[in-house]
Amino acid sequence: MKIILVRSRSIDSAVFKLAETLSKNGHSVTLLVWDRQNNLKRENKGYNVHRFSLRAPYDKWTALFYLPLWWIYEFYFLLIHNADVIHACDFDTLWPAVIAKFIKKFKLFYIIYDFYADNLIKLPEFVRKTIAFLEKSGIKFSDTLFLVDESRYEQVKGAKIKKLIYIYNSPPDYSITHETGIPNDNLVIFYAGLLDKSRGLEYIIATVKELEFTKLIIAGNGNYKNVIEKESELTKNITYLGWLNHDDVLEISFQADVLFAFYDPIIPNNKYASPNKLFESMMCGKPIIMNSETSASKIVQNEDCGITVNYGDIKSIKDALIKLQSPDLREKLGKNGRRAYETKYSWKIMEERLVKSYDCEVI
Repeated sequence: MKIILVRSRSIDSAVFKLAETLSKNGHSVTLLVWDRQNNLKRENKGYNVHRFSLRAPYDKWTALFYLPLWWIYEFYFLLIHNADVIHACDFDTLWPAVIAKFIKKFKLFYIIYDFYADNLIKLPEFVRKTIAFLEKSGIKFSDTLFLVDESRYEQVKGAKIKKLIYIYNSPPDYSITHETGIPNDNLVIFYAGLLDKSRGLEYIIATVKELEFTKLIIAGNGNYKNVIEKESELTKNITYLGWLNHDDVLEISFQADVLFAFYDPIIPNNKYASPNKLFESMMCGKPIIMNSETSASKIVQNEDCGITVNYGDIKSIKDALIKLQSPDLREKLGKNGRRAYETKYSWKIMEERLVKSYDCEVI
């Protein structure tokens, strides 16, 4: 079966997992991706990659000005290439795929990693409501809708959904090829991802400055990069590594003692955050610190695989890190997370759901 995957972000690993899974299960896969910062450096893993190289920002409302050019290119690409299925990812790929579906008679699969309207808090409310309406309206034209968490259903409630499947944004199991490092002298805390004020980085930085036994390692890119660079230059127990590929991120995750993921609850979409950092911590057998305002924090609490704190509460973050000095506690939480990963959230389980959805839907 010929499949065209469409994604407007080249810095997220999720779509590459989809492409690799579908490819290794016998499908011919082409990935059309918008490489906005020219940082896509992935080896070929059995599928074709076609890049749209127009430079544009990530995670800023100003990216909206570039979208018409991307949509024109996506639509043209879909018209000149044949496929059995278009698999679109997020609202910024949806409508060109919908129109192409009716012209070329494709099947349309659609996955929502982030509900667009709930991310655009700087735009007027009527604009956000219009975007939400357009996304829900487009969903009815999809043959299968994928969500990355059950809590996300609240965001698309009211849309006409033909078929709904949940696929968590969990990583493949790299525990066989990666080993946990020798015990660290300090408590090593690791974060890799978007560098933005909304990710609570200022709070973890303020906390580790007060705790000499900690070492904070940060990797990634974003509009908070200059702040992170400055803090790493001025603070001896903070290190900034720049942007890393996913393999390097996993390598350091296995070596770290604690991972963390904070999401500012003032942004509506963050309430439904289902971060791959949580599932990566489970896969690596590492405890995670997460703020309690996210739906994913309920997984942390239910599986007892980390510690939840209120967003921006430096005292609670400090108390959590002091508790996590205990190797026994870290081992306990890490094992709980690993058990949950193996039985509920592993990519192997998600792969089976994904492949089955194609086998059942497409004749």
